[in-house]
Amino acid sequence: MARRKSRGKAPARRRSATINLMGIAEGALIANAITQGVFNADLKTFFMSTTGQDGSLGKLDAGNQVTLRELISGATGGSYGIAYAQGSTKAGGVQYMRTGTSLGDVVKENLNENGLRMVGSLIAIPIAFKVGGKLAKKPRALVNKMGKMSGLPMRV
Repeated sequence: MARRKSRGKAPARRRSATINLMGIAEGALIANAITQGVFNADLKTFFMSTTGQDGSLGKLDAGNQVTLRELISGATGGSYGIAYAQGSTKAGGVQYMRTGTSLGDVVKENLNENGLRMVGSLIAIPIAFKVGGKLAKKPRALVNKMGKMSGLPMRV
């Protein structure tokens, strides 16, 4: 019997990488919930703050706020935003004393205050996006179709 010519696998088709806007929004909300719960700072303040103190917070809350700048400072030998007091010694030298609370104590206090809300948000946000995605399936499909026709590398 003659050997049959067999077809090989069809070549894999390349698809251009698309940006999922809903995935980005969901990730940003989850990251915001985590930074709010652990560091007592919303995502914008956590990444963009130069002082570590947000003017919109009260004085009591601002002391428990930790920003990325302070974390980097602490990792490189700084103070994690903990205040230093300068004093003099009897010999005329200068002595620096650490005042305030440690980073671990601040994070622990923030988790005690905001932990339940953070856990609730971490559970509710993915559920809301899943339900909302199913409810808005047809409009999202139309927007994605128009985006594909126009050549935009993103989808909703």
